[in-house]
Amino acid sequence: MKTTTNHQPRGQHSIFNSSLFVESKKAFGWISAYGVGQHSAADFNPSSTATDLLTANAKYQMALGQIPDLWQVCFDLYSTFNNADAPFNALQFIPVLRKLNSISEAEMELFLRNPETNHILIHNELIKVVLIHWHPGKTSGIHGHPKGGCVFKVLYGSIEEMRYTSGPSPQLLSVSKCEKGAMGYIDDQMAYHAVGNPFETSAVSLHVYTPGPK
Repeated sequence: MKTTTNHQPRGQHSIFNSSLFVESKKAFGWISAYGVGQHSAADFNPSSTATDLLTANAKYQMALGQIPDLWQVCFDLYSTFNNADAPFNALQFIPVLRKLNSISEAEMELFLRNPETNHILIHNELIKVVLIHWHPGKTSGIHGHPKGGCVFKVLYGSIEEMRYTSGPSPQLLSVSKCEKGAMGYIDDQMAYHAVGNPFETSAVSLHVYTPGPK
């Protein structure tokens, strides 16, 4: 469930912090710069397996049970490009994420004990998939996205999404509470955003990016 509160820009009363924005642009530079170049369905490799699709760290930690086994979900997300009419927009990932209903309690318990919190599951010329554990109080800072946008789904707990006007001095537009099962889409034509967990318990979300059409 996603609930949203709209805000009008308030000039001096905006909660925007310019230093936070600069630091978040550095930390999340891989998002806006990701995938610059020419992309088409010809880039899709139908023979991809867990060996060459997942990052080395994702394979290693899945094998140890330190992160949930999301190999099939990752493959299904990647397979959305196996179509000459693929829009190269993160919206194409929504049908796959809708089918991801839950992660077993045992897998989630182990994952929440993992000291690492940001896990890149896939990173290639077509798609980037990131699994994030949001400890209470953790926030991303304000950032933009690649041309193809981002779609995310909350897998555990609740997170908060703050949307801002794009540009050098973002102003707060809305605040949404995203509970388990909630999904969201964003690109820079819509807004910048920041994501965080202001709540008292941990949260987990899956984020999927694509660089956009050629």
